[in-house]
Amino acid sequence: MKAKTKFFVSLALLFITACSANTYNHIETGGTERAEARLDETRPVLVITPKDGGIAGKITKGSGVDAARIIDASFSREARIVDVYTADYHSFDELKDTIAKNDYGYIVVPTLTQWSQSEKGLFKSANQVRMKIIILDAATGQELSATFLDAHGPSPSSLSSLFTTTLSPPELLSKITDDYVDDLYGILISFN
Repeated sequence: MKAKTKFFVSLALLFITACSANTYNHIETGGTERAEARLDETRPVLVITPKDGGIAGKITKGSGVDAARIIDASFSREARIVDVYTADYHSFDELKDTIAKNDYGYIVVPTLTQWSQSEKGLFKSANQVRMKIIILDAATGQELSATFLDAHGPSPSSLSSLFTTTLSPPELLSKITDDYVDDLYGILISFN
């Protein structure tokens, strides 16, 4: 009887742990042979502020500014100079004067495709962030990397949500963006 009890307790703990994990995905979608290319930490970076994201037509006001702040912090861990471009961004050509004046090496163009903050309760969805990031060479406008980052927490309707801290969209984005930027600068990481 004691062995059966230990088995069921172990199984329950394994289930709770598995359901409570935050999930991070990184999908490389384009760019030039980035597998061998690494960013140079001496070249300044300009981060474009994305438009606010949301889900199902409901926009989360301020999520674009939050995303730019998080991306700025992630790149600032590696690059010597990182600035955030807060004006509306339409094309690479409009940045040429800004690039020349500040001698930027890379332009980071993020697009929030989903920003979902759940509420606690039965049948609610998990907190989730999805973002596409394009890294451009500032001198040529050439795309160096195009990547989708996807992070989501455990479903608040699962049993495990009673025992875990649910990460907010900014917290989820911070973790996956830090890992992605480490990868860009050649630091070995794991996306799990």
